[in-house]
Order: sequence, then structure tokens, then C-alpha cells
Amino acid sequence: MTKNYIFTALIVLCLGAGNTGCSNKSDVIVAHVGKEKITLKEFNKSLDDATQVYGDYLNSESGKKQLLDSIIKEKLVLDAAKKAGIKNRPEIKKKLALLNEKIAETQKKYESEILIEEILKEKSSLKPNEIKEYFDKNRDEFEKPIEIRVSHILLNTKDEASRIYERIKKGENFAQLARDFSIDKNTAKEGGDIGYFGKRQFVPSFEETAFGLKEIGNVSEIVETPLGYHIIKLTGKKQLKPRKFEDEAVENEIKQILQKEKLDTWLKFLTDSNKIEINNTLITESPSQKEKKDEN
Repeated sequence: MTKNYIFTALIVLCLGAGNTGCSNKSDVIVAHVGKEKITLKEFNKSLDDATQVYGDYLNSESGKKQLLDSIIKEKLVLDAAKKAGIKNRPEIKKKLALLNEKIAETQKKYESEILIEEILKEKSSLKPNEIKEYFDKNRDEFEKPIEIRVSHILLNTKDEASRIYERIKKGENFAQLARDFSIDKNTAKEGGDIGYFGKRQFVPSFEETAFGLKEIGNVSEIVETPLGYHIIKLTGKKQLKPRKFEDEAVENEIKQILQKEKLDTWLKFLTDSNKIEINNTLITESPSQKEKKDEN
């Protein structure tokens, strides 16, 4: 890497860090550049930023001198730009306005994320005994855990599902019907096979129906989920090793279950207690359709 290349790159880095800390009069002054000062705080900030990109080279004596030289040149270039009135040029004003707009948007986004994170943390907080109580109430789930294997056929409408269900009852091959008619293309090619899974991996209505099937080969009645209408067939069942409360993974799993339940309940309360109006047409229209409407 040539010195000129490093200098150019460091100038770019220094633009982001070069003006931090300059107003702190208690900082040690590393260098004066005209009326500008370079403080030790400013220099160290630039050093930290640049070291992340260029590694330990900049921690050497020559590297630090080169970095300081880059900061000095950056200040000289910036001063020249100010004296040339570049900031007042229309195209530059436009760029700066866009920059300020993006900064404001980014700040608002991060502020929202911080507020959301904090309230979600509060609303999902658990009492010390809640995890153990859940384990005690659901001992069989942990001490006698099972996984089941199912295949399913997913249809768009209940009428379609009813027609397929009648064909299954007449003895037609479930796997072939899944290949021919299921809209879940990922599993359809496998005859509807989903594979083995445990509790809480699917939406409640699907899970309850699947785990409610007792014998291998049993087929469920039609069950509705947000994805559509399912017909489920039990194809396998296996017992897993018992899990103890002392296992850290068990405690973490229960914690996640309870936190999700609390948040789901709270979010439902928010949804139910606030007026929400949705214009689905606007979000389902293609951009070209929207443009045509706007033209009319």
C-alpha cells in the first residue's frame, strides 16, 4: 500500500472523526493548523477509526505521524473549501439538505428502536418463579418429549380442501394428491412430507391437530391456518430423551415461550384497543397500476 493511497484513505476517515472533541478546552493540543486545533482526543479517535481499517501499522511512530499529517491536510483542505464558498453553491446546499434529512431519518429510526426495545423488555419481563411453575405444569412435555412426522396437503379454499378430503377417504394415495394439488411447493414434491418436529414449531391450530392424531396413518379433518386449509397425515412418532429443569437449554426455552406469550397477549390488547384502518388496495397494487390511477 503506497503512502499516497493511505493518505487519501485517511483523509476520508478523518472527515468522519476529525472534528470531534475540538471544543473541549481541557484536551491537550497536539497541533495547531491556522486557527484550528487538533486535540489529543480528536487524534486518538481518528487513530481508533483508522486502525480498524489499516491495522497495527498506524500504532507505530511513523504511522501516527502519517495519520497526524493526514488530519492536518484534511483541515487545510476543509478550510480552503470554506473560504471558496463551496458550502453556498446550490448543488452543495442540495446535497447537504439531503444529508441532514437522512441524518434526521436515521436518528428517528434509532430512537424508535431504542424505545421499542425497552418497552418490549418491560412487557416480557418474568417473575422469578414463573419458569419453574411452567415446567411443573408441563412436566410430560419435557420429561417425556416426543416428535412427530406428518405430511400435509395445503389448499387455498375450503371447497378445494373438501374435495381432496373426500378423495382421501375413498382411498386415493395421500402423497400423490399432495404432489398434484398442494400449494405448498416445498413439501408437495416430497408427497407433502414436513419431517419430524416438536411442539411450538407451527401455528397452534396446525400443531394441536397434528399432535392430536394418535395412530400412524391417521388423517385429520380440514384445519384452517393463516396459510390456508390443511389436511394432515401422521406418518411417524418417536420418543426423545427426557429433559430436566436443571438443563440450561430447558430454562432458556421456557423463558422464550413465556416471553412470547406475554408479548402476544399485550400486542393483541394494543390491536384490539386501538382503531386500525387498512387500505389493502394500495399495498396490493403494482407500481404500474398505481401510476395509471394517478394519471387518471
